[in-house]
Amino acid sequence: MCAKFITFDGKRLALDDSSVRTLGDAFKQTNTPYADGLVIGIVKGRRTQRLEAIKEYGLYTNKGEIRVEIDEQCKSLWIATYQGFAGCKVHWAQPQIVSIGPVPSTVAVDRAEREYERWDITYSLGGFDQANTYLSFIKKRHSASYGTNIVFGKAIAGKNVLEKLEHGDEIQRIEPIERLERITDKFTTLDLDVELEDGMEIYTHFKATLSKDASEGAEHFLALVKDGYYRVDATTNTYVLSTHLQGRSCPFEMLDARGEGAITVRTSGRNYGNVYIYKRDTPSNSSHSVIGYVSEGLELIKIAHAGQRLRVYTDPTRIMFLGLTYPAIEKQTQKLGIDLEKEGYTGKDAVVVRQFPLNTVDILKAKSVRTYAMPENKLVPIELYEERAPKTVAYIRTITGLRDNPVGSLEAYVKYGKTIMFRAQTPEKFDIAPENTPVTTVPATEIGVSNRSSKYAGIIGVRLEDNEKYGPTGERFNSTNIVGRILHAETLKDIKENEAIYVYEAR
Repeated sequence: MCAKFITFDGKRLALDDSSVRTLGDAFKQTNTPYADGLVIGIVKGRRTQRLEAIKEYGLYTNKGEIRVEIDEQCKSLWIATYQGFAGCKVHWAQPQIVSIGPVPSTVAVDRAEREYERWDITYSLGGFDQANTYLSFIKKRHSASYGTNIVFGKAIAGKNVLEKLEHGDEIQRIEPIERLERITDKFTTLDLDVELEDGMEIYTHFKATLSKDASEGAEHFLALVKDGYYRVDATTNTYVLSTHLQGRSCPFEMLDARGEGAITVRTSGRNYGNVYIYKRDTPSNSSHSVIGYVSEGLELIKIAHAGQRLRVYTDPTRIMFLGLTYPAIEKQTQKLGIDLEKEGYTGKDAVVVRQFPLNTVDILKAKSVRTYAMPENKLVPIELYEERAPKTVAYIRTITGLRDNPVGSLEAYVKYGKTIMFRAQTPEKFDIAPENTPVTTVPATEIGVSNRSSKYAGIIGVRLEDNEKYGPTGERFNSTNIVGRILHAETLKDIKENEAIYVYEAR
């Protein structure tokens, strides 16, 4: 009897009727974690057709495969030269370019400078000498003269491999990709009782490799997936889209082609803050900052549907110390080789409430982080009424920073009697419609926000005593949205104007 196999997250797994029969069995066999509600992608019944005109080639290095697509106009030049680079080693590995060779060629010499886009492929001439021809991959957009003034293709897969190549690494072989895949059956499921069949491909997650040149965009994505999943809110033939951070500002950092697997943040326009992942190539756009790409599990992206949640892993993983104690932080900093500087309170019950830099990429570049901590009992737990006031809760999370981080803050700017008012400044626009307005009494410690029926819309306040006439911001009830409550108000009794409180959501 012929053996039967499936591919499970890229690994070949034998089907054994006694132990591996269902999707759940495969999770157990591979010790793969599963969380309820996260979908699994399944592909079966692939067929291949040979292409009459081959455009794609696989370059197999000691670090992994790079796939390239060759422009039709340059195909004859590529065919005449590409096999010469098999067995060649990386000669230069710089932030902007990686070059492999040299080999002799008849490529025309051109000393003019030109602009190169990320992932362009060009021939470069050492000393403008055809005898020293290098196969060069552009890793950053820049202008330069490499001696040929020609771009003959693009790297379309294996970009993470290009980032890893170092001096002395080798192209072991180069092969044309002679097939066109057509998926005849593909679906997603939450059912772990699905029976496995020979040849099935199982995708339980995707991996996002984030750009070191997009600090803000990378952190935007890390904040989006901080709970370990990417929520698909819409799909097209070109991309999947998450709107969870729509309205969160993110600066433009990188213009690049939105190739298959590219991840972008929309940085301007009505839908700014949305995160897109591309299922096929599309041109660059000045409203989309490219922040990374999918390095594993792209097939899961391609078959996902709106409303589904996908398990995601990131490289790098987020460095977020807010809400943690120093023993937990020290384990991470030692593992990452990062210097830790402590400010504020450093007792055994210290909890970090601020970190500098805040962004993961910046911390990794600096190899150091500065933290500020305070006693745990000084932090203020809050409960937010998401079901009763969802739009105002979104506003509060934005103002405090709780939308992105486990600990947020509010600064008191007015305190009179038993009432405390907090600053509410954000570059993002919120239309605070009336919701969950009080009817009879506002109990002590409930958090109020002035809605748009007040000329002071957006003001945040808390009263430390019940009130039957005015809300926590001093407004009448119809101008007040009750958004949540402070769980332990003792820490607010001694607060002074211009002093910050640090809050977290009690779960």
